[in-house]
Amino acid sequence: MHLQASQGNDAPVREETAVTTAKHRSVRDALPALDTALTGVDLAEQWTATADGPSRYPRVSFTPNVSIALSDGTVLKAQVFRPADADGTPVAERLPVLLNLTPYNKSVTHLAAWLLRGLRRLGVTVPDAPPKNPRLFELSELARALPGGGLATFGVDDALIRSGYVQAVIDVRGTGASSGDWGMFDDVEQRDTAEVVAWAQAQPWCDGSVGMYGISYCSINSLQAAGNRVPGLGAVFAVEPVSDISRDLMKTGGAQTFFMPLWMLAVALGKWLPSPSDVVRGGIAPGWLAGRLRAPLNRVIRYIFEGLRGRGTLIDNDEYFRQISPRFEDIEIPTFVYGAWDDIFGPAALRIHRRISMPDGMFQVIINEGYHGSPGSQLGRPDGPPRLDVLQRAWFDKWLKGIDNGIDRYGPVTLQQQNGGWHTLETYPRPEAVPQRFYLDAEPSGFAAHTSLDGSLGAAAPRGRTEHRLRRRPGLLKSPTTSRLMSGMTAVLGTSGLKDSRYFERGALTFTSAAATAPWVVSGPLNLHLRTRANGAEAFWVVSVTDVAPDGFSRMLAEGALLTSRRAVDEAKSVRGVDGDYLSPWHPTGKGQKMPVEPGVSTTLDIDLTEVDAMIKTGHRLRVVISAASLPRYIPSIPELWASRHGQSVVLDPDQPSYLVAPVVIGARAGAA
Repeated sequence: MHLQASQGNDAPVREETAVTTAKHRSVRDALPALDTALTGVDLAEQWTATADGPSRYPRVSFTPNVSIALSDGTVLKAQVFRPADADGTPVAERLPVLLNLTPYNKSVTHLAAWLLRGLRRLGVTVPDAPPKNPRLFELSELARALPGGGLATFGVDDALIRSGYVQAVIDVRGTGASSGDWGMFDDVEQRDTAEVVAWAQAQPWCDGSVGMYGISYCSINSLQAAGNRVPGLGAVFAVEPVSDISRDLMKTGGAQTFFMPLWMLAVALGKWLPSPSDVVRGGIAPGWLAGRLRAPLNRVIRYIFEGLRGRGTLIDNDEYFRQISPRFEDIEIPTFVYGAWDDIFGPAALRIHRRISMPDGMFQVIINEGYHGSPGSQLGRPDGPPRLDVLQRAWFDKWLKGIDNGIDRYGPVTLQQQNGGWHTLETYPRPEAVPQRFYLDAEPSGFAAHTSLDGSLGAAAPRGRTEHRLRRRPGLLKSPTTSRLMSGMTAVLGTSGLKDSRYFERGALTFTSAAATAPWVVSGPLNLHLRTRANGAEAFWVVSVTDVAPDGFSRMLAEGALLTSRRAVDEAKSVRGVDGDYLSPWHPTGKGQKMPVEPGVSTTLDIDLTEVDAMIKTGHRLRVVISAASLPRYIPSIPELWASRHGQSVVLDPDQPSYLVAPVVIGARAGAA
């Protein structure tokens, strides 16, 4: 393996980071002795005080164009940030190294750090108080990622560096200023990651300890490296990762999504735009242009055409999706995962929790209200966990520096309950949650006159057989699924009702329970067991579960989708309850795994829905919403849309009933949850 850093243009650039500092001292000396009786709140306050306290070093040294030569001749470009003395000279001390491998151009992360630094110097702050109306999502929610520490974990954190870390941000192969072809998580990119870790360990400024961190893409490749057990990797801090790339986003229930080609196109176009500083300083890797000309748009055009056709070697390649999804079961190093209920990947952090088996202290999960574009927006307030940047430092202090700061005794599952407050759980789902059936019935609930069908949801199967045809209503912008897909960015369009499902429900069949007479909790994965009929050779089903307030406000808790032809279930990957009902059915979506759909014949489906942990308050109701479309979140192929043009129906049959399976906590335990 040939790994080296180039010389010449790699000379450090001094950055001005005027801060008040203490004299140089060891990190251990800077911390008080840990009181093992401290509560989670006490620990959070201590970590925050440490993160916001005097810096160990006064400044940051920046090396802009570091070359990392890989074993196949490809050259990756990196920016390296090291602690520096008062005159800007990098310190000689060997320190832990934190890696961020990004497809979004390393200079963008540097720009984010520069912006954060500038805002701090100017004293600009964003109010971190809860939103005035939690039912609405406004642009200010995106800005709250700043006080929540989200921006600091995106790329470069000056405060973290000055505390005694080296941070390196690297353009992944075929992006930014790096040469080669972008492979989007493929095995070549995963091999690159392992070589970058080895390169970092070999540097004279590294003490041998290496961690990985990042948001979204950068969190996924961090978890890939952990699952691959890359030698030398010591800990991971992953913000908003995916649990399964195909299942969570690219091919949910067999359907494509509008987001993927847009995102792939953005990365493909971005690789043609290296930062001006890279161009001026000669920081573009050899072979940069050749790689771009060889694959101008990477796989974008191929993905679009395969998606439109509904078949192809990319979208039907189960081996590819298996290869690029992190192997969570193989992770053995300390791993921290942060997610959000309305993330574009759904609450993937909780699915990851079910797949990682490690001592509690070595694996932590935090999930809260928020979107992909607002990481950490609910953190740092008195009633919850500390900021993301505080948690990240505490995590690496513990597992890379060996500081006993108590973060291994935090959690292990810390969540902001949907419709509730913050909770610390030993495990998820809540062990006291018992799966129950909620039957779909055509009997009116009297609480959903705005929908195509106002049905009811209850403890008994319907008494008679009825059939209900679905109308296709796309939903478009005023839809919680669209809001999730666009990371909350649809707030730009003035769609203030992004969290209220009632607009979307107008063309749907709904089934609403009676009002709760006491609080109860739903905790775990959900499944809709649904009897259906397709009038053609295909049908597409979009399902959501909502909490309905006494005034009618309908908040989405979980969602899922399925093509009738994709109803096959992989038993080895599925989860069943003790009574045999599916809690989390796994539908294979690869080539040759479609099942025939006979027009006019009733078919039973099990539709996998995302995880929840929700409080159903007194007076609130549970609702199941069924529709035939939800653009742009779900986009079946042209052949699938054509095959489904004759319509579809939900069949409510007492002999073969339809029901929602949900793990429920009732009684006094629910009130305390």
